[in-house]
Amino acid sequence: MIPFVKKYAAALAVLALSACQARAAGPQDPAAGSLTGRIASDDGTPLAGVVVSDGVRVTQTDAEGMYALNSDKELGYVFVSIPSGYMAAVDATAIPQFFAYTAKPAEESERHDFTLTPVENTRHTLIAATDHHLADRESLDVGQFTAEGGFIDDVKATAAAASSPVYSICMGDMSWDEYWHKHGFMLPDFRRLYARHTFPCPVFNAMGNHDNDPWCASDQEASAAFRREIGPTYYSFNLGEVHYVVLDNIVYVNTGGREGAIGKLDYEVRVDQRQLEWLKADLGTVADRSAPLVVVMHAQLHWWQRSGNGVAWKYAFTRDADQLVSTLTGFREVHLVTGHSHMNFRLLNGNLREHNIAATSGTWWWTGQIHGDCAINTCLDGSPGGYEVFEVDGRDIRWHYKGIGLEDGCQFRAYDMNEVLKNERIRSSGDFTAEGTAGGMNDAYGENDILVNIWGWQPDWTVRVTENGRELRGVRVIGKDPLHKITYTRSTKPFQTAYNPHMWRYRASGPSTTVRIEVTDSFGRTSAETMTRPKAFHIRMR
Repeated sequence: MIPFVKKYAAALAVLALSACQARAAGPQDPAAGSLTGRIASDDGTPLAGVVVSDGVRVTQTDAEGMYALNSDKELGYVFVSIPSGYMAAVDATAIPQFFAYTAKPAEESERHDFTLTPVENTRHTLIAATDHHLADRESLDVGQFTAEGGFIDDVKATAAAASSPVYSICMGDMSWDEYWHKHGFMLPDFRRLYARHTFPCPVFNAMGNHDNDPWCASDQEASAAFRREIGPTYYSFNLGEVHYVVLDNIVYVNTGGREGAIGKLDYEVRVDQRQLEWLKADLGTVADRSAPLVVVMHAQLHWWQRSGNGVAWKYAFTRDADQLVSTLTGFREVHLVTGHSHMNFRLLNGNLREHNIAATSGTWWWTGQIHGDCAINTCLDGSPGGYEVFEVDGRDIRWHYKGIGLEDGCQFRAYDMNEVLKNERIRSSGDFTAEGTAGGMNDAYGENDILVNIWGWQPDWTVRVTENGRELRGVRVIGKDPLHKITYTRSTKPFQTAYNPHMWRYRASGPSTTVRIEVTDSFGRTSAETMTRPKAFHIRMR
């Protein structure tokens, strides 16, 4: 028996048939409107126990690798949950071909076979990137995205340095709906960039709110272009011991949208009932719930809020949030990988660990355009534009945030606030006063203060700041990042510097002392800086 069949034999033995479940333990007899096919390794060996779905119903292949679905073909495709130890072929635009489009009416039967290639991926590297926002606008987004040393070059370097197979996930907003028709830049144009610049690894894509057709005023119609050009809007796959699920948690409303007219581009953040039912069925095929589960969505499930002198979490969206969380109950370790916010935020809520990851586009590419330097790519919270790198070894998952153009070990930026407060834009902003702002948040700065912004901060990280061997006492700051204030200099409200909860303030004994800053992450990796003060404050500082 091949390893994959051995791995899933126990799961197949305990699967129970139920009329209320959207899955089956083996193929059904083909009927009018069925989808059927065979899944095999590239040497012709049939693969048993492989999960197959049309986005509504879920089934698994039998011992001969055969599957059958009595499908109404509503979504227009059938897809395979790629099993551990295998990979689907990848097209020129880096999209794995784990799905096939249906070609016949619902009442006619059709067959779709899939061939998978064996690959040892128990150890693998996953690059999680989000919010590219490419539209060929005056922000010079495409030029910065593809520039020497930009996002694609940076990912190539990360992939080349990895010692295990490399994959990527994109959490959506690869395009910008408002500009689809204005600038003639749509999803096919995004795909051509990946082909032209030879993206280095397979990319599993999620759908963002800006990846919808702005001429359509229903979620089903607006997402049709994504399904046609990119693939399924929700699905699952397996790499090593990790089960990955990609969801679409944007319900596009786009009030007033119609052929030839862009609507309001409004939307709801939630996972709809069809997906929730599919998710229950898909997770019902996972035998080992002690193994890690990774759920990928565009918009974050949680967000932070001030709580006393600290920070607590809340649901970022409430409709269907409890149902989604309930569906994930029973899994020991769930990683939620999300984007949308253009900020970094990490939290732990029971078995759920959310990685809300900042944008590759920073502040929608504006900071680089304003200053004529794509290396000046700053997110709303002061994080550099970048992506998260997950290193997976069996059930062990480690991660770090990778700023574009920065070394892996660069995990924070430290400010000498004496120099920051001399800047005229900072002085006139009203955000960095001695009294503090925003209802008493800890963002009051005085003489000889040092501010440390730690992009991937989590509660189990440690910060140590010493001056002449004496350790300084730190206070957590919920405030605004100074660098973003001077790199984004326009007044467009959605792009303004945002409050963030991942900064710390220390007070030195004088204006010219040298301090040592050491930040240690969850896995014992330390990033450090010896700050010789005064430290200059300018748009190209590190």
